[in-house]
Amino acid sequence: MKKLILILVCSISVSVYAQQLPLYSQYMLDNFLLNPAVAGSVDYFPIHLTARQQWVGIKEAPSTQALSAHYLFENQRLGVGGYVFNDKFGPVSRIGIQAAAAYHVPLSGINSKLGIGLALKAFQFKFDESELKAIDDNDAALTYGTITKFVPDADFGLYLYNEKYYVGLSASELIQLNIDLGDSSVDKNQIVRHYYLIGGYKFRLSESFDLEPSVLVKGTMQTPWQIDFNVKAYYIKNYWLALSYRSSKDLVIMAGVKFQKYYFGYSFDYTFSNLNNYSSGSHEILIGVNLTEGKNKGSKLL
Repeated sequence: MKKLILILVCSISVSVYAQQLPLYSQYMLDNFLLNPAVAGSVDYFPIHLTARQQWVGIKEAPSTQALSAHYLFENQRLGVGGYVFNDKFGPVSRIGIQAAAAYHVPLSGINSKLGIGLALKAFQFKFDESELKAIDDNDAALTYGTITKFVPDADFGLYLYNEKYYVGLSASELIQLNIDLGDSSVDKNQIVRHYYLIGGYKFRLSESFDLEPSVLVKGTMQTPWQIDFNVKAYYIKNYWLALSYRSSKDLVIMAGVKFQKYYFGYSFDYTFSNLNNYSSGSHEILIGVNLTEGKNKGSKLL
């Protein structure tokens, strides 16, 4: 019985692609969460706090919090950054930390820079049997205890960018360790490598309006790939409204405002899949501050 439960839990974690790693909707405001090469790609010190509650109305649905920051040293070549995160989905949770460094190579021929980034991270994987709903409460295979494992891993990324566009390619969970859940007969508990390809271009429509279409392709070699199509409109750079459509049949509406160096973003996800019979949608907020903004010229993002 216990073997069956462990296989079921790990299969859910792997096959529901976006939930083995946290899902974010406002990654256009903090794509450092997807690619370590973004560290130092702006000439200020951004700090972001993201909180997401997915599938409201479904008990024990995924919940994620992340605090990130990155910084470019004065030599304009080396960027460093990191984030801490907490992610929970039913009886499975992860809490961890990541540290990243990126080297930015000027490409004068195309007026761009290429960031090459590597991140090292570690997280505590926890499987809480007390949150399982057993068919038989007296099943001797269930201890209703907690299994915790320490898991190290690494990410790698490339990020090509200038004032108008960005293109990034990254791979997460490079090591792909197996998580031992206490049953040696279960060998499907491997962390799965994830890939991200992101790109966007900002068009200046007028002195007051900018338009930024972008796309994100993400997936693994073991699960279906997903594509996000995004359009983000800026008004005098301090207000924005965005729409996103995921190939998983989700529509996302985003809005935000910036005051001086502080900003706030909100997103609402509505799914057209069968989940909408049980959930009223997903909510995500992002709070940010751009420390040292305005001291240097040439910042690409907010």
